[in-house]
Parts: sequence; C-alpha cells; structure tokens
Amino acid sequence: MWGWQGILALLVLAWTLQCAGTFVQVRRYRAAFRELSNGWSDGWMGAGKGGSALRGAALAMVVMGPDERIRRAVSIRGRTVFAQAERLAHLEGMTAEALRDEAARTPKDAVSAALLSALDQIATVRAAQAARAEKSAQGRADEDWAEAPA
Repeated sequence: MWGWQGILALLVLAWTLQCAGTFVQVRRYRAAFRELSNGWSDGWMGAGKGGSALRGAALAMVVMGPDERIRRAVSIRGRTVFAQAERLAHLEGMTAEALRDEAARTPKDAVSAALLSALDQIATVRAAQAARAEKSAQGRADEDWAEAPA
C-alpha cells in the first residue's frame, strides 16, 4: 500500500516543513537584527555563532557604543523554529573587555562562544575602519604636500 509514491509524499512533506521552519527562523533573526541596528546611529554591531548542531547552537548579536560599553546583547538559542531572541540585559553596560573575560570563562557554552565571535567581528570592523581612516588621512597629507608652494 505504501509504495514508492507514499514514501515520496512523506519526503516532500518533510522537505516542505523544513522550508517553512527555515523561513520562520530567518524572519526571527532578521527582526532581531533590524531592531538592534535601528536603535543607534553610532557604535558597532557584531553577530556571532557558537556551539554545534549536536550540542545546540546559538547566535548572539552585540551592539557596542563608541565608549566601548555594551548597549544591547541578544541571543537566539535552540535547535528548532521555536527559538526566540532573548535579551541579555545582565550584559548591558559592561565594557567589551569585561564581556570578553566573562564569556571566556565558559568557552564550551554556545552563547559564550557566540558572544566571543560577535566581539571578534566588532574588533575586525573597527580595525578596518581605522585602517581606512589612516589611509585617507595619509592620502590627504600627500595631496597637501604636492600642492605646497615651492
């Protein structure tokens, strides 16, 4: 009775459910990302992933102000489409270095690993911005030197 048509129908149903679940997860991630990125006009935002599929994965998004204090931290933890964004209010107001130290104490924890990854992303972006600013300043200095009267 369950020939290959039945098995194929079950595979199509499973694939459809997986696509719907992925769609829900992406919408939740984008909503959390949009809420964080629209909150401030200055500072940096980093997103990171920690954990694994077997132990449970987590995503973390961190917003850091110019004073290097954490303005907002959010994690999305879980293996299913039911995972919701959770605000990590106890981290807000900490310095980036203090957050890095706290997260490094439990490196096997998926959220801690995701927070470290997000902080690394912020550091990378800041370094790239500083390099561009230095290069731009050097270019302006070269132009000023070339235009100087002899």
